[in-house]
Amino acid sequence: VWWGEVAGSRMVEHVPPGFFFGVLCILCSICGVLLWHQNRSLVSIKTSAEFRKFQMTYLLVYGCAVMGDWLQGPYVYALYSSYSFSKQQIGVLFIAGFGSSLVFGIALGSMTDRYGRKLSCLAYCAIYALSCVTKHSPNFTILLFGRVLGGIAYSILFTSFDSWLISEHNRKGYPAEWLNQTFQYATICNGVVAIAAGQIGALVRAGGNSLIAPFDTAIVFLLVAAIVILCCWVEN
Repeated sequence: VWWGEVAGSRMVEHVPPGFFFGVLCILCSICGVLLWHQNRSLVSIKTSAEFRKFQMTYLLVYGCAVMGDWLQGPYVYALYSSYSFSKQQIGVLFIAGFGSSLVFGIALGSMTDRYGRKLSCLAYCAIYALSCVTKHSPNFTILLFGRVLGGIAYSILFTSFDSWLISEHNRKGYPAEWLNQTFQYATICNGVVAIAAGQIGALVRAGGNSLIAPFDTAIVFLLVAAIVILCCWVEN
């Protein structure tokens, strides 16, 4: 095992700059071709200009919303470690996030239907942005509060946005196959955003020389999503 680790480290040292990014671009291109070939029937669906505008507005909001989530993931543990927390304390913080997502996720569905899906999506942007703000503090209690907020926001992300789309799609009377196309594009969007978030997060982390920078960048994307929701979405 020791020999394998040494050999692996030497191989990494001799890898030319940009090699892994180049491989990533090639793999993404191959996946794009395969997805296009697999879903040509969805691409060939004839839709109206009004629907395409509706679809692109939703995808813009959804893309910014998931970008706000993806930007944070790689840096949470590193940030907590930089605050000199023990592994046990960091474990408590993570459990608090997962636990709040479990507890509040049970009631979010009924609350969203009662108070409005648009309002719930706006709440996601506000709650997750506030969670990012708490990352500026090295105080354990404040960070714990931020993790609870993050868990709540995570539950909203994967319930309210889809619910709003389905309800609004049906309210406008669009065909069911058009909804399938939107979900297909949203899945692709999520994957592309995840890759882009890795690159953007690394750039702002290096440029700002701070583990906080990716979280502040996430706030920007969440703010964009909230503005578009306020201006372009209706309550349902």
